[in-house]
Amino acid sequence: MKSIPRSTALSSALLRRRTVLGGAAGAAALGLLGSRTAWASEDWKVTSAAQPGLLRDHHVRITDAITGASGGAVKAEFQFVASEQEALQQVVRGRLQVGVISVLGLASIAPELAVFATPYLWASPAEGDAVLDRHGMRLLAPILDAKGLVLIGMTETGFNDVMSKTPLLSPADVKGRKIRVSPAPSSQFFWGALGANGVQLPLGEMFPGLEQGLVEGADLPFVYYVTTPAAKSAPNVTLTRHTHLFNGVFVNKASWSKLSAAQQQSIRAAVPAYATLRGEVRASEGPLMQKFESEGGKVHRISDAQRKAWFDLVAPGQVAYVDKMGPAAVALYREIQAARRSL
Repeated sequence: MKSIPRSTALSSALLRRRTVLGGAAGAAALGLLGSRTAWASEDWKVTSAAQPGLLRDHHVRITDAITGASGGAVKAEFQFVASEQEALQQVVRGRLQVGVISVLGLASIAPELAVFATPYLWASPAEGDAVLDRHGMRLLAPILDAKGLVLIGMTETGFNDVMSKTPLLSPADVKGRKIRVSPAPSSQFFWGALGANGVQLPLGEMFPGLEQGLVEGADLPFVYYVTTPAAKSAPNVTLTRHTHLFNGVFVNKASWSKLSAAQQQSIRAAVPAYATLRGEVRASEGPLMQKFESEGGKVHRISDAQRKAWFDLVAPGQVAYVDKMGPAAVALYREIQAARRSL
């Protein structure tokens, strides 16, 4: 048998050793890569139309809570989208993962949710708070689930008040005036009941409309209003407190399903409680109003008797307003009335 030269044998041994080592290193590298893939966090965008201020601060706080509670599974970042309807569609389609959208915005995909924005729906703010704390998530969740959205919380926007170029202290002051009406049925119902000359404008067109005199007034929650140009162009606010607005906090269902049950539970628990956020919004109104007045704005704090004049013109039309929205809206309205009676 012909012997193999020592140098050739040594070379072959070295080659085999390098191959084994290379394979081991490659396997280790692949294992590390697989580990990184397994632990890679999902990049989530949390979106809303809130301008800089307390309301956006709440939405950013929710963003941070999702990141912190996910155990590394999610890296969330806030993304402003000026139109609620556009923001909502982006979440429905999965291009963005989390939305903080008002019930009026949500009504663009589930019209019955506009019932929650029915003017003078609650006998008092305390009644509305109690119903929403006990029943809000239960009533909202199945409606959003049917649209591919998972409800994980709620946040506050506040009460709509009347804001205008000149004081509008009573329904008689509104009659025949050019008032911005939003596309929402609740807005059309409210201003129609008061006899306003309604001009329908989306939110983005309202501000130049006020500045240019196309409309003389509108309605917005005060905490949002003071962050917008309307605070300068329409510096009179009458505290009618006619429509209460809150937001749903929801996740695209496909994105949510990528998390484990434990991660989902942790995120739900980390989202700030609705009662806490609502309390912060209510507490902020006084100082914001004082600042607004110090800068030339006018806040008209009408009496209960004056507010009743608004209520008496609007509230009797609630049932007919809800009926026009269809059977799903009627069913939700009845559930809300049942919740009110259960208090």
